[in-house]
Amino acid sequence: MRPTQKPDISLTQLRYFVAAAEQGSMTWAGEELFVAQSAISTSIANLEKSLGVQLLIRRRAKGLQITTQGVDFLQRSRAILAAVDDAVSALRPENTAGRVNVGCFRTLAPFYLPSIVSSLEEAHPELQLDVTELLADGVNDALHDQAIEVALTYDLGLDGDITREVLAQVPLYVAVGATHTLAGRSSVRLADLVDEPMVLLDLPVSRDYFMQAFTDHGLRASVRYRFANFEGVRAMVASGHGFTLLNQQPKLGYTYSGGELHRLSIVEPTRPLDIVLARRASSAPMTRKASLFADEARLAVARIMGSTADATQTAS
Repeated sequence: MRPTQKPDISLTQLRYFVAAAEQGSMTWAGEELFVAQSAISTSIANLEKSLGVQLLIRRRAKGLQITTQGVDFLQRSRAILAAVDDAVSALRPENTAGRVNVGCFRTLAPFYLPSIVSSLEEAHPELQLDVTELLADGVNDALHDQAIEVALTYDLGLDGDITREVLAQVPLYVAVGATHTLAGRSSVRLADLVDEPMVLLDLPVSRDYFMQAFTDHGLRASVRYRFANFEGVRAMVASGHGFTLLNQQPKLGYTYSGGELHRLSIVEPTRPLDIVLARRASSAPMTRKASLFADEARLAVARIMGSTADATQTAS
């Protein structure tokens, strides 16, 4: 009985396919990899022929659409390329050249990413950090699909098979404008806010977390405005259009428009949020490149949270 012939697949084909699938264009994939578009197209066509399945649908003037089989193959291809890359790095641990795909929660990015990127660029200029900005409803998929290896995120809506390394815990607080009747206080009861207009940071899963602070105490907030932009919420509150609930605390209490915000602690017990490094529980050990990002994330969170705590103590 003749053995089944295995498909003849190269790492180059996998790299070209992953780039094309991620970019949604063979032309853009070629630009990213510094090769001709025709080389990308031919390589992927040969890959599909070897596999006997169509991975990408070519749409004239509309880019590429990945097929169902392509989605699964993309996930596995990323894992293969990461494993090969890490195996090579293990032989030469001093070599950190190459790409690493990581994720960061949208509202955490402005606080932590600049210092993380600066530190990595200074210490490892050969490392290419590709960051995907995520919301709570996208972290699980990005990790499961291996679009990213690790995420700096809140512990919000994460699946049970996601491991979490807690870096810090941030409490919930109330923010009001300088002219608000509560601005002179240092703390407030949630019960005192139910008749006040609320400006909600309206992001997936996050919105439920904020509203849960009220429902846990049998209360219902009066949401007047909803914004998916952190600074949009802060600007509306500073302009006197209501209060909001937030976790992250900018060093400055001023908004883009120059309005001033006052922070109040909450008298009732509320659930804080954990800032975590999240990974798939079933994934291989973290690669060297991802470990570099994780190390800098730990340092950045510890440093910024420490300075925030010092500023809060000074203000009080």
